[in-house]
Amino acid sequence: MDDIARTPSVVRSTVAGTVAAVAVGAFFGTRGLAVARQTGFADLTQGFPFGPSAFTVTLVALTGGALLAVVLAGVTVFDRLPGWPVVAVGLALDYLAGEFALDHGVGLVPRQPPTTGQVLTVLAGAVGAGLALGGALLALSRPARSLRWPLAAGLAAGLVLHSAVEDLFRLVAGEGHPDGGRAWPAQVGVTVLIAVVAAVLAHLDRPGAGAPPGRPRIGPLVATAVAALVTLGGLVIRWWVVDVFRISQDGLVGPRREQFLESFAYFSPVAVAAVAALVLLGYAYRTGRAVAARWVVLGFAAGPLLLFGLRLTFVGDRAQAYLVVLVGLVAVAAGAALARFTPGLLPWDAAGLLLAALALPLAAPVVRAELPAAGQVPSLLSAIGLGLALGFGLVLAATATNDAATNDAAAEGVTAATHSHSAPAATAAPAGVASAAVEESGRVAGVLALGMAALVLSALALAAPLLWGWGATRGGGPPLTIPVLTGVAALVLVLLFGFGRAVDRIRRDLRAEAALLTAHAPLPAPAAPTPAGAQPSPGPAPTGPTKPLPDTTGPTKPLPDTTGPTKPGPDAAGDSAPGRAAAGPAERKEPDAD
Repeated sequence: MDDIARTPSVVRSTVAGTVAAVAVGAFFGTRGLAVARQTGFADLTQGFPFGPSAFTVTLVALTGGALLAVVLAGVTVFDRLPGWPVVAVGLALDYLAGEFALDHGVGLVPRQPPTTGQVLTVLAGAVGAGLALGGALLALSRPARSLRWPLAAGLAAGLVLHSAVEDLFRLVAGEGHPDGGRAWPAQVGVTVLIAVVAAVLAHLDRPGAGAPPGRPRIGPLVATAVAALVTLGGLVIRWWVVDVFRISQDGLVGPRREQFLESFAYFSPVAVAAVAALVLLGYAYRTGRAVAARWVVLGFAAGPLLLFGLRLTFVGDRAQAYLVVLVGLVAVAAGAALARFTPGLLPWDAAGLLLAALALPLAAPVVRAELPAAGQVPSLLSAIGLGLALGFGLVLAATATNDAATNDAAAEGVTAATHSHSAPAATAAPAGVASAAVEESGRVAGVLALGMAALVLSALALAAPLLWGWGATRGGGPPLTIPVLTGVAALVLVLLFGFGRAVDRIRRDLRAEAALLTAHAPLPAPAAPTPAGAQPSPGPAPTGPTKPLPDTTGPTKPLPDTTGPTKPGPDAAGDSAPGRAAAGPAERKEPDAD
């Protein structure tokens, strides 16, 4: 699959797919993450946890975010679906929902029960964004591994620079619409056009025609659904606990009760997001080993970072904003190149997360007021960190997932060869590797969906503490909850990187040991009986039983001893007198017979 000629049609489809991936990533960062961002704004505008709040508004936003994660994972289950046409359908659905919301004013309003139109608009937007991202992941996993990494890099660039793309469309639409009323339809229309062109070129090129579609893999969908239920249930319990313990029986709120409620409302989403990420992490490691697990951890940490992301950039001079965008593009390209050519050198995804985590406290209003000369330093750190982390992690997950599965199949064959010390077991390994490679047709899309689901669910759960922490400035200093959580995720990435290196070293040693056993094993002697017994040809059949034939004809030798004692007569006569008496007449009768 990797040795594919770079024909003009392949180059055209790859370039079109890369541009479409950038457009879809920017669209999802603008519209998809907005669904998760609504939960944070609902808490912030309603004065949660002490002010009166309408839980139905928060519940609708939570349901929309959970539905988005489930839909994008469900699309990747069916590998027979075309990628870019599904993207176009999702974009069209989101456009219709958005136009209906703008025309009829059905956006969610805090402290007011949502209407049916508001609920349907939020759910339709979530389904459209999920279809768009899931279709892009399907299209990304279809080409060969050597042609897959430009599309993955394009998707990462769109996610990192989504605020820049949104601002660009606002500039094109006109300065008189700061709310993006004209910019959003223009962005959706351009994205649909690019997706249609990519779909046509991919259909003409047919990059995945050589790989037959396998059976649907429902594992990623089930894991994502469980994680979504954990997130939704945990955040509902959070709201219920705050509502129950908000006021005591005498109608008063003491300082201890207030402190408990504030801490619980702020830190409980972190625990909920961590538990949901563990669910996805367990299944990801079972599916794609350390590479898939690293992608899920990266998605978990990148969710809240993308919520804030490069929006910190566009508060100053526009020239500085473009500089940050250029730096972000270079960081994404560098991360993609490192993942493609030197994936085992260093954990660059962890390094990128540390840079992005460092940028968050520097961007806090308290720090910016004390250090006004910092300028665009937080934005540059965020662009470099997110670009390096997502560029490296997404390309690594898209190009190294099949390698992990193939190595597992090869390791099983090598282990069998090592324990049996025979050549036939060693020669069975390539067959297992080939069958595993055929079964891996839908594994890449499933692994990518797990990471994206972790990104969406973490953004959904951590939107409230992220926005609340920056708005309330807890403790009078910069909020450190999200940066510390990001640092812990970077540490987990380093541990997974070291574990993966150790496992790869063990596999190489097993292969070398199996090769030595195969080279020094006596191949002709044990291998000769196997084909002779397997082929029912008439030639080798008598050669096997010829040795037992003397054993079956052996009992006929006593017959001459009983019927013809003429030759051994003298020997037997010497043994006994009756023998001589019996032998005498026999010798005298022989001349008469003659």
